[in-house]
Amino acid sequence: MVRTDKIDFSVWLLLLVSFIEGGAVMAVELMAAKIIATFYGSSLYVWSAVLAITMIGLSSGYYFGGRLSSKTADQAVLFNTVLLSAIFVLLLPFISVFIMDLTMDLNLKIGIIVSALIFIFPPLICFGMVSPMIIRLLSTKVNYAGKAAGTVYSVSTTGGIIATFFFGFYLIPEVGLTIGCVLVALAMGIFPLFYFLRNKTLPFVKVKPTKI
Repeated sequence: MVRTDKIDFSVWLLLLVSFIEGGAVMAVELMAAKIIATFYGSSLYVWSAVLAITMIGLSSGYYFGGRLSSKTADQAVLFNTVLLSAIFVLLLPFISVFIMDLTMDLNLKIGIIVSALIFIFPPLICFGMVSPMIIRLLSTKVNYAGKAAGTVYSVSTTGGIIATFFFGFYLIPEVGLTIGCVLVALAMGIFPLFYFLRNKTLPFVKVKPTKI
C-alpha cells in the first residue's frame, strides 16, 4: 500500500506544478539572456552561453533530483525546491547591476559565461530537480513510471512552449524584465505557500520524509 503525506495532492495539481515549472524554465532563459544582452549585447556569445548553461543547470537538476527522489517521495522536499527556485528568480533583476559590475572587467567571453552562470544556474538546477520528484510522486499514484515520466515531460514542455511565446512576444516587451521575474516567482511560489499553509509547517524545516 502506498503511504502519502498528510496532504495528498492530486495528480492534476502535480501536473500543474510541472506545467508552471516548464514555463518558468523558458521565461528565465529569455529574461536572463535579455539582462546579459543589456550589458554585453545580443551576440552569438550571449545566446550560446545562455543555452549551454541552461542545459548544464537542467541536467544537474535532473541528476540530483533523480537521486533524491530514488530515496524518498516527499512532497515537502518538492515544494521546498520549488520555493527556492522562486526566490532565485525573484532576485534576478535586483542583483543584475551588481553582478555585471563584477564581470565587466573580465574578458568578454569569460564575463558572459560567468554572468550566465550566476543568473541561470541556481534557478535552473532547482527547476531540473522538480520533474524527477513529480515523476516519483505520480508513480506512486498510477503505478506506472513510464507513463508518469512521459506525461510530466510532455506537460512541462507544453508550458515551456506557451511561456516562450507569451514572454517573448508580449510580456517582456510590454512590462519589462523586473515585473516578468516577479510574475514568474509568484507563479512558482504560490504552490509551496499553499502546501505549507495547509500543513501548518514552515519551509526549509526538516520534516519526516514520506515512506513508499
